Amino acid sequence: MADSLPVSRERAVVFLHGSNRTFDRAWPVAAHLEQVRFAVMPGYGDGTAVAFDQDAWESALVNICSPGDVVVAHSYGGPIAMRAAARHPDLIAGLVLFEPAAYGLARGNAAVEAHIERVQPLLEAAAEMGSAQFAVAFAAAMTGTAGPPPVSSDELLAADRQRRLPGPWTLDTPTGVDVPMLVITGGWNEEYEAIASELHRARRMTLTGHGHRPQDHPRAAAAVSKFTSLLRK
Repeated sequence: MADSLPVSRERAVVFLHGSNRTFDRAWPVAAHLEQVRFAVMPGYGDGTAVAFDQDAWESALVNICSPGDVVVAHSYGGPIAMRAAARHPDLIAGLVLFEPAAYGLARGNAAVEAHIERVQPLLEAAAEMGSAQFAVAFAAAMTGTAGPPPVSSDELLAADRQRRLPGPWTLDTPTGVDVPMLVITGGWNEEYEAIASELHRARRMTLTGHGHRPQDHPRAAAAVSKFTSLLRK
């Protein structure tokens, strides 16, 4: 597959992970592209969870970008990448957003409001909960089904990272970003489709069958490569 892709050799692709996977597990699509870099957010590189700070996340992204790079972001990383691009169009030439959690742009949508109503009370209580307890409650709030508590050190660390994040609807998310954007959704969830609909200037694509991770679709790498190549024209 990789040999057939129209890979850009003039722009690096910078990958920004979301909230629940470390950078090295978040982007199998990167194996099919050249000139890639990975933005590692605070608390995701050394096995220690830290308090969230949007400016710190944005700085971690901006600091590894060079002029003309394309940023590819997933979920919670979406609003981070959007504000970085709005503030640094000299660095970031375009965005590919896989199901960006830009909930702040879609307030008033029924599905979005229902999600916030379920999850916000849990996040407000998160500081008083242990990581395992939080993970069970968070899964129930997100999916309606409480799974088994995490046991392994990796699972507990992931839960601790998630526990420290505010709801994405509280992030400073720009309503306008003056760089080309491609938004890719999975066609499975009303909330993410509503968010994508608010990004009026973005190109849209739907890659079904992989839930909240459309970047795992076999066509995802080609979509990223084609978008990057088009920015040269």
